Formats: sequence, structure tokens, C-alpha cells
Amino acid sequence: MLFSRRSILSAFIYILVFCVNAASAQGVQISPEYITLSLPKAPGQVYNVSYTTSPMKVIVDSNLPFPDLHISHPIRDVALKDVRHSELAQGWRVVLDFNYQIPLGVATEDEDVFLLEIPKTFANTSRRMVDFGVIYGHQRRADVFGPNVVNYLEIDLRQGYEVKLALAQDRLFGSEEVSQIAKRMEAIAAVNGAFFAGTGRPLGLFMIDGQLMSEPYAKRTALGIGPNIAVMDQVDFEGTVTVSLEEGLEVAAVQGLNRPRLQDELIVYTSHHGTKTNTNAWGHEVIVRDGVVTQIQTGNSTIPPDGFVLSAHGVQKEFLAKLRIGDPVEVSFQLNPAWDELGVNQIIGGGPRLVRDGKLHITGEEELFQNDILVGRAPRTAIGITADHKLLLVTVNGRQPNISVGMTLTELGNLLIELGAQQAMNLDGGGSTTMVIRNLVLNLPSDGKERPVGNAIVLVAGVRPLLE
Repeated sequence: MLFSRRSILSAFIYILVFCVNAASAQGVQISPEYITLSLPKAPGQVYNVSYTTSPMKVIVDSNLPFPDLHISHPIRDVALKDVRHSELAQGWRVVLDFNYQIPLGVATEDEDVFLLEIPKTFANTSRRMVDFGVIYGHQRRADVFGPNVVNYLEIDLRQGYEVKLALAQDRLFGSEEVSQIAKRMEAIAAVNGAFFAGTGRPLGLFMIDGQLMSEPYAKRTALGIGPNIAVMDQVDFEGTVTVSLEEGLEVAAVQGLNRPRLQDELIVYTSHHGTKTNTNAWGHEVIVRDGVVTQIQTGNSTIPPDGFVLSAHGVQKEFLAKLRIGDPVEVSFQLNPAWDELGVNQIIGGGPRLVRDGKLHITGEEELFQNDILVGRAPRTAIGITADHKLLLVTVNGRQPNISVGMTLTELGNLLIELGAQQAMNLDGGGSTTMVIRNLVLNLPSDGKERPVGNAIVLVAGVRPLLE
């Protein structure tokens, strides 16, 4: 949702909701941070404040009546729903009805005025241990745009846990609920992972246990994980095919891995893609086993479990057309930065970047994200790295008015900074946003139920370090 400068400025103007008379300053005033109730105090007048939470009401009782009360409607505020008053048998009552739960107000008074200040902008956090070195945090918070529910995991990577990536149904094409992936992996916890196509295929960089499944897209931000390490950066890709011909060695660039072949592209298909390339007959394909060409055809080749298929279209067909059965072929992939040298064996592409070196740093346009990701508030999933080697897995509920409205990317980045992230990036969100701990779904998916996803990030028990 886009807000004009005029609507943003108007949120900062105090609105008089009701008043006692023109000569007094009593009433309810609304600002982005507070609802303020100001009432006159006569000699012997006593005010009592009470609350109900379901529904949320603030009740102010007085032992003396309040004359000539007038209320202005409608009330235009995200938190305050209505203001009502009634005359009691022995006094007078004002009731403030709220759209969602808010903290208790602070009352002050002197001889002339009773003042109750109720916060609208707040963050109430509870934390508890899931396992040694794993903390679950839950937040109910609100700002000028409304309430939000946040769930997060704080994982100490030095305690021997393994943070791994998992594909739905253990294959590149498929979908599965995060809770089912977690159960199958015997995971302590899990969240949804990377963006995925309708087929379930990850959209962007994805590596499991050192095996590259798909290449980066638009040099987007990715997270690399290894034993006791987590790193984040924009990652580029270089793939090459080297063939030995009578004329000598020839090298061609690879455009992609295990994804649909487009015009003038050379794509490599491995057994992670399945048993078939599912390509059309307008290409040229070379099947390679044990490092040599074993078969040549036009499309939809069978992928050998102990080899791969080279599939080319357009100008790239000229390179493959030189190959004959028995020719040696070598394929290599290189990621930049070369995280394998650090021991990284799990990589998930996401984006855009949210936080760099502890400061807000959003790279949405640079990484070619569309407005459905960049603009507006939505359910969100994000991942961060703290200065003390902890991994943050964060979900924000959304699309639930008066419960959790979701966050913009800027708000999400600021939340990660608040939680201690030095580096952070966005993951797939919307209806995919899901957090599971001990086989329980902790968040409220915006579809009303879990959405099957293409992949997940899971936390599994590892080998605990020996105490010195």
C-alpha cells in the first residue's frame, strides 16, 4: 500500500475525538505513538482505570458525573475503534474500544486534570529456550500502521547444530508443507526457504551438501552455511564445458543448471533434475557418462544417474554439434565468492539484502526484484547473522487485519537490526511464510493453513562441542 505525503503528515496531527466544552482542553488526542485521555478533576473527584483484553477495552470510572459530553465520530485510527460514555448510578464511565491488544496505560493526575497515556507503538517480547543454544522469541508489536506478530529463532552456531537445506519431497520438482519437511528431516525447527517456481524448482542459487542444484539469478544475495560458519553476500556464477577435439581443447560457457532451456542457451542437466530433461526437439543434446559422450539426440533426453546431459539451442548448438560419441567432456562450476574454501556446503539464494554490517541496506532494484516483493507490507520470512555467530530465522505474520498486518522490507530490515543482525536478507514470504518448532506450526500462515513450498531451512541436532 502506498501512502501520500499528505496522509503521512496527517497521522502526526492530533485529532480531537471528543471534548467537554469549548473552554476546556479535555478529550482524547491521537498521535502515532499514543492515545491520550485528558479529563478535568473537580474537588473530591476520583478516577479508576480498568482493562479487558478480549475484546480490548480501557475503562475509566469516575465517582462524579461529567456534564455536557459530546463525542465526535467517526474515529479514524488504526488502534482506537470507538469511544463511549455512560452515566452510572453513582458516577460516570468512559470506555475506549480498541481493535487489538495494547499495553496498559500510565495514569497521572494533579488537582485539576486526570491524564491517561496509552502506548500505540510498542514491542512486547517473550523468549524461551528450545534447546541449549537455541532460543525461540515471540513478539507482539505495533506501530502507526497496525499490529504485527513476529516469531524468531536465535541459533548459536558454535553449539554443534546443523543448519541444512531441504527440498520438498527430496527432489528438485515438488512441493510439501514445511511441517512435513521438518518431520521427515527429524528437525528441531524449520522455516520456509527460497523463492520457487510453480513446479517447486528453486528460483536462484541452491546447494545441498556441496552439490549445486541451481545457479544464481541476477547475482542476488545468498546465505552460505557450513560447520560453525554462516556468510552472506551477492553471489555470481561461472560454468564451463571443456571438450577435447582433434583440433585441441575448446571451451564454452554454461548459462544454467537444471532449469528450462531458453533461446541461445547451453544448460546442464544432472540427476537432481529427474530422469528426463523435458526439453523440446529444437535443441541439440549430448549425454555424458563417466566423462565421455555416450549418446547424441535433439531433446527430452534421459539423464544418467552417473552423468549429465548438455542441452543447447541456437548459437550454442554449433559447439555441441562438434562432439562425437567417445569424446571426453568436462563440466565445471565456480561460484564467486568461492565459499567452498571456507567449508560452506549449504547455500540458499534469496534477496533482496536487508542489512549489511549492521545498517539498513536494501538491494531490491539492483537484484531485479519486482514490485510484488519490493512494495507494500506482507507476511515475511528473513534470515540474519549476528556479531556473536548466531543465526536468526524470522517470520512476520501478515494479511490479518487487527492481528498482524505484515511488514515492508524497510520495516523487516529494521526488525532484524533490532534483533541483533549484522547481515540479513529476505526470503520467500506471503502465504509461504511458515515457522515450525518441535513439529508445531508457530505462526499463522496468511492462507489460513500451511502452503506447500519448494524448499525449507531446517535445524537438526549435530555433534556437541566438547567442553574445555
